[in-house]
Amino acid sequence: MNGEDLIAKSYRSIALAWIIAVSWCIALCKPWIALSITVGAALGMAVLLTFDLVVRRAFVPGAARPGRALLKLALLKYPLIGIILYWLVRWNRFDPLAFCGGIVLVHFAVLVKAMGIRFVGNRESGAPPRAASTAPGGKEIQ
Repeated sequence: MNGEDLIAKSYRSIALAWIIAVSWCIALCKPWIALSITVGAALGMAVLLTFDLVVRRAFVPGAARPGRALLKLALLKYPLIGIILYWLVRWNRFDPLAFCGGIVLVHFAVLVKAMGIRFVGNRESGAPPRAASTAPGGKEIQ
């Protein structure tokens, strides 16, 4: 599995987790919580997408050298996030815990995807999951 396939599958996993969370909130008649989760997930995805863009442009061998646009993105991203958060907190229908839950949702989906890839990789190679680590001398550490 190459890196681009992993990233695309991570985005699909995030979308699925978001659909489940929002559907659950709407089923419980909590549309403002669903909206707060959506805004949090959108912000988390935007940060993840900018990291992906920066890594592809700046650190991938053979990629074009990053230009001024990448520098502007890096410098303007966090002030823009701060302005968005300022206006969201001032809004009386905004739920900060649900917003944080939306951001955590993105990280949780990426974590679950990475753990699944590791477990599937261990299963395909026939190796049992590693419970112990080895020290530089070759001795097992429990």
